[in-house]
Amino acid sequence: MSRRRSKRRRGHLWILLGLLASAGVLFAHLAVHLSPAHWAFPALAGLGFPVFGLLLFVSMWVALRRGRWFWFLGFLLLVVCSAPLYRCAWGGFGFGMPEVHSGGLTFKVMSWNVRLYDRYGWLGEGTREGIFESVEAEAPDLLCLQEHFRDSDPVAFPVDVPMRRAFTGETGVDVERHEVWARGKSGRRFGVVTWSRYPIVGKEAIVFGTTSNNVCGVTDIKWKGDTVRVFNAHFASLHFGSEEYAALEYGVPDAESRQRIWSRMRTAYTDRVTQVGQVMTAVSRSPHPVVLCGDFNDVPVSWALASARAQLRDVHDVQSICLDGTWQGVVPGLRIDHLFIDPSWAVVNYETGGGGLSDHRYVTSEVQVPSR
Repeated sequence: MSRRRSKRRRGHLWILLGLLASAGVLFAHLAVHLSPAHWAFPALAGLGFPVFGLLLFVSMWVALRRGRWFWFLGFLLLVVCSAPLYRCAWGGFGFGMPEVHSGGLTFKVMSWNVRLYDRYGWLGEGTREGIFESVEAEAPDLLCLQEHFRDSDPVAFPVDVPMRRAFTGETGVDVERHEVWARGKSGRRFGVVTWSRYPIVGKEAIVFGTTSNNVCGVTDIKWKGDTVRVFNAHFASLHFGSEEYAALEYGVPDAESRQRIWSRMRTAYTDRVTQVGQVMTAVSRSPHPVVLCGDFNDVPVSWALASARAQLRDVHDVQSICLDGTWQGVVPGLRIDHLFIDPSWAVVNYETGGGGLSDHRYVTSEVQVPSR
């Protein structure tokens, strides 16, 4: 009798967990469709969707095992309706994507927030050289870097020459770059840079007007007789300090810390609405196929990413049940660095790397452009 009662309690517990997960998933739907400038709270559910979505799926399975058909069908309906969110977070197995053709024209894109090339020694000796070695090993055709940095004394902290050498590799082919600076301080400069193995035929910038390192470089490259417009973006971050990170890392934050953390998050969400809106307006007006990549500082289930998906294809869709977290911070599994391409292009592969060389992992993808 006691065993049966215990089993019944566990069944009730899973139903309650399923209801909690359902509420989280429903709020995640709001996070995608409702601008956080109007109401930022649902964005937290988007942040937690991998947990809510997994818990909902497990609750559905438990309800099926225990013959709770009402709850099983209810959870199943929500899982099916949330398929686009699962695809955003975990990958789409390549379903619905253009087919890769053998012998087709491909080029490789790499995007990385290099955190000032570890100028201030946060990660120890040899980090900058490790960044250059990673770029050389990946050998991309197009390299987009965020938190690019130029020291007031380039000789004391050289970046341009070793990066050019790493990007060129053993090919010896001349390369071009487009630097866009977000701000300067005491002779130092902070921004983004786009390196290309192909001729750069146009350079522009979308300046967000902030005092942070956020900016977007717009670069037109000539590739195989066509022009590709590349948007290299760094959107607003949370600007957490050591106190906020410590509060998250060592337990449940107190009321004051929670208020401070939420205030910073709400400000970042609101700033990103404006910044992403500016970039996506420029994307919609582009006369050329588009590559959009960079540090979005936002997760796949979010208003910002939904805005990009409305016009472009997320290369991560080729993955199969992989979170592929890119932020190497206190919360594991957060994918905040993204790469989007023209919807007519095919995705050959998707990879991340660069662990321990920045607070971000890099993203690479080889894409195939349809023949014209």
